[in-house]
Amino acid sequence: MHVKIDRETLLKGVGRTLGVVDRRGTMPSLANFLLQTDENRVVISATDLEVSFRGFYPAEVEEHGALTVQAHYLFNLIKELPGDTLDLIGTDNSNLKIQMGDARYQLHGLPADQFPPVPEITDQELVKVESGMVKEMIEKTIFSVSADDLQYHLSSIFWERVGIPRHQPITEQPLEEGAEPEEDYWLRLISTDGHRLTLIERALPESGGFSIEKGILIPRKGMAEVIRFLAEEEHVSLGLGKQSLALKADDRYLFIRLLLDKKFPDYRRIIPESFAYRFAINRRQFFDTIRRISLLSTERFKGVILKLMPDHVEVTFNNPEVGEGREVVGLFMEQGEAEGLPMEIGFNARYFLEPLNAMTSDMVILEMNEKDRPCRLVDQTDPHYFSIIMPMSL
Repeated sequence: MHVKIDRETLLKGVGRTLGVVDRRGTMPSLANFLLQTDENRVVISATDLEVSFRGFYPAEVEEHGALTVQAHYLFNLIKELPGDTLDLIGTDNSNLKIQMGDARYQLHGLPADQFPPVPEITDQELVKVESGMVKEMIEKTIFSVSADDLQYHLSSIFWERVGIPRHQPITEQPLEEGAEPEEDYWLRLISTDGHRLTLIERALPESGGFSIEKGILIPRKGMAEVIRFLAEEEHVSLGLGKQSLALKADDRYLFIRLLLDKKFPDYRRIIPESFAYRFAINRRQFFDTIRRISLLSTERFKGVILKLMPDHVEVTFNNPEVGEGREVVGLFMEQGEAEGLPMEIGFNARYFLEPLNAMTSDMVILEMNEKDRPCRLVDQTDPHYFSIIMPMSL
């Protein structure tokens, strides 16, 4: 193999593999990326068997070939080399020679036939969406994914396509008499760690393609790579194969292996059908108050107490190891009977801080039933995004 390639082009291609390659695995080839020639370009591929990347980059191919080389070492090297154009030469024993001006390097590689196969897009239907939309959806749900990698179904985000009758709210209540029954297709993402649940949905631009009505599970590492992939593109096409989610942007592809043997909880049973109380509260004031109160928390003491009144909420915290705090935030009671107040409910402060930080409205809606029942936190101007939060025992 012998190719001439722009240094910045190669740096970008190899850089895309760094989050994919498996440096700690038992298979040496998984710490490498596959470098192949293809007419007037090179193909850069990487996989850890769960996440795979393939990209096509322009190059001047003087001799065809293929080999694998350690991604991080090559990236760090070419990042520091001066000049614009690199000569890459493969040897008979699968090493890679790198030449630029008077600089000469050689990195040990492995034969291409030792590299695992990377998925391909074959006959999958693709739907084109805005990258920013999908990136927003992941970033607004990934914080409530479980950190326990042994609970695969909870350490993933659940994706599904749903048909929602037009003008119908997210609760999916029956249509009013005379309302039009046509459906729009929405992409819905849900995450839960067993203590809280976050749901977001956005309209898909096309009614066909990307049929995931039964839902798919995408692991946390896969979601992190999807975010990186989306950050570089304005639009991306989504497709679904038998074993992987595919993302395509120009000549770059990302594949995320699906968790086919795991089942996501029936999230619809977790979401209360109705709420007795509905409060509107300033998002920034509420966030800042809980954040200050939570500065006194420790690993043993994490809970804050919300004492709800018709016109304000009292936020208190008592940590026998550190101290105590109390603040008051004004609110508006939009629904409920004042006779049932005050109501005291304990929550993990982080379970409020993370969705409040992700929401963008000036006001948020806090919905409650009883002190031992979950509450719902909704972005006031975005009813298609909310968090369900389980209370703590007081």
